[in-house]
Amino acid sequence: MTTTANFRSKMARTRGITEPRRPALWASSDPFDSPAPVFGAYPKGFVRVAAAWLRSPPAEILHVCSGMLGPGDGGVRVDLRQEARPTVRADGRALPLRDGCVRAVMIDPPYSVEYAADLYGTDYPRPSHLLAEAMRVVRPGGRIGILHFLVPFPPPGARIVAVKAVTTGCGYRIRAFTVFERQQDHLPGVDP
Repeated sequence: MTTTANFRSKMARTRGITEPRRPALWASSDPFDSPAPVFGAYPKGFVRVAAAWLRSPPAEILHVCSGMLGPGDGGVRVDLRQEARPTVRADGRALPLRDGCVRAVMIDPPYSVEYAADLYGTDYPRPSHLLAEAMRVVRPGGRIGILHFLVPFPPPGARIVAVKAVTTGCGYRIRAFTVFERQQDHLPGVDP
């Protein structure tokens, strides 16, 4: 064992750490293991972790810009691209759903104009537009999570409840998973 490895091992033992520290989320799926390449994927295990932050079972999450998310990952998958095999083929800025009908929403849009055009063959959906539509379909008290390189401003009627760092490993860009909560509607005749 090298001196550096010895030092790290000794430091880990004295601090009660039994294994090396690693980022919480690592990608382990290859975007090309499906018959037709479809870009856009969460790190392995991320949906389960995010569901806890959204306070929702995975089966009750609306996934907007779902990319490679599979039917076994739970929830309703919305994507513009047919090759992503979504449950609902639609633009995340104009969802074919009624107001306040979902418990939670996860959004994983292209992160830039270039990503949208080069990787997905679409125009860039601004986070503010996706969030406004998510706010329309999520029920009062429901949560919305968006994975992006930026932390968006809260849409009207929502507040930020968490911002979590997400990485797929060393040497990769870090992204923010921002969680918003839709404020409760006020009852008529009751002061807020």
